Amino acid sequence: MTPRPVVTRGAALGAALVLAACARGGRPPERAHAPAAWQDTSPHRVSFVAVAPGVKLEVLDWGGSGPPLVFLSGLDDVAHGFDAFAPQFTDRFHVLAITRRGYGASSQPATGYDLATRVADDAAALAILHLGPVILVGHSIAGDELTAFAARYPARVRALVYFDAAYDHSTITAVWNGLPPAPPLTAADSGSPAAVQAYYLRTFGMRIPRAQLRAIMVFAPGGKLLKNVTPDFVDAELLRGVGHPDYAAVRAPALAFYAPCDSGRLAYWSGLPDSAKAAARPRLMKLALWCARQREAFLKGVRHGRIVLLPEGANHYVFYSNEVQVAADMRAFLEALPPGRPRAPGALPG
Repeated sequence: MTPRPVVTRGAALGAALVLAACARGGRPPERAHAPAAWQDTSPHRVSFVAVAPGVKLEVLDWGGSGPPLVFLSGLDDVAHGFDAFAPQFTDRFHVLAITRRGYGASSQPATGYDLATRVADDAAALAILHLGPVILVGHSIAGDELTAFAARYPARVRALVYFDAAYDHSTITAVWNGLPPAPPLTAADSGSPAAVQAYYLRTFGMRIPRAQLRAIMVFAPGGKLLKNVTPDFVDAELLRGVGHPDYAAVRAPALAFYAPCDSGRLAYWSGLPDSAKAAARPRLMKLALWCARQREAFLKGVRHGRIVLLPEGANHYVFYSNEVQVAADMRAFLEALPPGRPRAPGALPG
């Protein structure tokens, strides 16, 4: 989930967005577009699938042969966030990513942001694409969709991979409230896509791909950040739709990566005054305990689940901060899966 930058004012993000320990911003009324000269160089094909009346979802397809491997992004993120990571799996898998409704180039209907509808969107998209059984990989709040989809459609899932995503997001606000806020985006930080990208890296330790920034934010012809693509109400509706994960209903093998729940989540921690650090340490202790209980719940509930607790320095975007280890562990997990059942040509997954 990419934290939204402060454009003209700051406002705290609730629930799942607080997992990234950052702030979001308001938007001026101007509407502009990113410079036309820039191009996304990731080797994917872009298409759209109609999953409901008036609702189309963006699909990125990197090709490859083998079982379908489908990436789902976090809150405020889009499929382009996997531009650099996903293509490395095309040697063994057919690799795709889907942008959920409300974000990026996907449709922005007034409703449909509850978990059940999001799972129905995923099911419809996979059926239209004639994919299944699939391996689903989800970052952050997409973990809710992975768990619910696997419970609702067990025959359509070969395996699940959670990128810092196997949490009960309905309980997260109480844990994160009280942590020091991130420094706001300055005028200089918002002057260009490169400057915004540098702000995220400096402030949150997150290497957000340029393609994702251009998909979720609106820039003036000269490069200045103007606003976000997604309307405010979408986040609010989606966050209201989080639920308690029913891990016991997951039958598929599952691998969950976790970043440490400590001050490393706040890359700006070192720049805080000592008084702020001292005041925040009790909250960090509660956060660490909460995260440990989340890992225990996953291992207790998922019968074929295992976890990878990444070392100090990993952040919420584990596939950016620890790309080499995450890719290697993920590949080993996937290549150890039993062969999938063949499906008749043209048949839709059941």
